[in-house]
Amino acid sequence: MRKSIFLSLFALLSFAFTADAQRCCSKKAKASCHAEKVNQTATDGETKAVLVANVTTAAEKTEKFTVYGNCGMCKRTIEGALTDVKGISVGEWDTDTDVMTVTYDEALISLDAIKQKIADVGYDTDTHRAKTAVYESLPGCCQYDRPTGK
Repeated sequence: MRKSIFLSLFALLSFAFTADAQRCCSKKAKASCHAEKVNQTATDGETKAVLVANVTTAAEKTEKFTVYGNCGMCKRTIEGALTDVKGISVGEWDTDTDVMTVTYDEALISLDAIKQKIADVGYDTDTHRAKTAVYESLPGCCQYDRPTGK
């Protein structure tokens, strides 16, 4: 009896995990997927199982680099430049430190291309300089002190 309960519970958990992992990992722009805890208790109340899984693709990489800017409007524009870009799952810029954290799939986009997308909307990075005309079209509060020598 216990063996059949265990096998039934195992089959149920396997199915629940597979369905949940496929659902959350197929969503666009997910760096990793955390299957929810699956708790199942057998009818006799004796058997309980907990299953937690993390799934991350091997090609994903997280990098940090400097992006110059000033305010919350800069943050929206910088992060917006990476929204819906194929291969980028996380793009977050810290207004206090000017540090951009990006998680991306190296098979789909390069770090150089990511930095260029940010420069294309008017913000200098540690290696890419925005075109002067684009920088000058930014609102006054977003016109940061540009680094020299680039």
